[in-house]
Amino acid sequence: MKEESKVLTYSMINNLIISIIKLIGGIVFGLTSLFADGMHTFSDFFTDIVCIATAKITKKKPTKSHPFGFGKVEYLTNLFVGIILFALAVFIILNAFGKEAVVPPISVLFLLAVVFLLKLIAILIMNRVGKKTHSQLLITSVKESSADLYSTIGVVIITILLQFSERFPILEYSDIVGSVLIGIIVLKTSFNIIIANSLSVIGEVEEDKELIERVKEVVLKETNIDNLKVVLIKYGAYYKLQLTLVLNSNLTLREATQIEKSVKKHILQHRSLHIKYVTIFITDEI
Repeated sequence: MKEESKVLTYSMINNLIISIIKLIGGIVFGLTSLFADGMHTFSDFFTDIVCIATAKITKKKPTKSHPFGFGKVEYLTNLFVGIILFALAVFIILNAFGKEAVVPPISVLFLLAVVFLLKLIAILIMNRVGKKTHSQLLITSVKESSADLYSTIGVVIITILLQFSERFPILEYSDIVGSVLIGIIVLKTSFNIIIANSLSVIGEVEEDKELIERVKEVVLKETNIDNLKVVLIKYGAYYKLQLTLVLNSNLTLREATQIEKSVKKHILQHRSLHIKYVTIFITDEI
């Protein structure tokens, strides 16, 4: 998982730089929505620190009390991230009110274009590596960072609208409305993260049909298997496989045991399946 750690570190530094630019820009130009956007990005920086620490924990070897490793720690971390985002969303919404409307210079758009590009590059890298390493931490970071990207687009729209506020006074409220919308985006993201990871902590089964079919293809390379049932249980960046095999009734106990060992060996050799633990049940029917 060295690649995962490198990407998380890059994302952390990138988010710190972007958040500083946004927060200073929000204060200097008096743009509440830009300051709110900066707070959102700073939360990304904070959660990246938490994720890096978690990545080290998930690498720990299994123990007697935790025979299937510490992969589910990722879900607990993501729950913590979701709670932090929820608190931040409430702060952003409440902070949006009571500010005087200010028309920012059009040069703010250049600043926003720079931070947008920096964030977009980070998202593309995290998404690629997240899918490659099957990292739940990176996948969650992509979702969170995407929300930050949308909020930056919102600030761009707000900045443009404020340029016409002298002609259309109602547009003075666009900064307040935009800040509230950013808060709502963060709120929605927090709910999605909390709900998704709550289910995974309880014990969620993988429903990716393509992945399940790949597992079946590996298993069915063995002869004398009449039928099978595949259950993949999510453990963060890896799976625990519960495999039920229906074998030919004419097989001896020794032959059945050899098939069991061979199937398990072949599954673990296919690292692209991200299966670390295999439990095989042999029966005469499913």
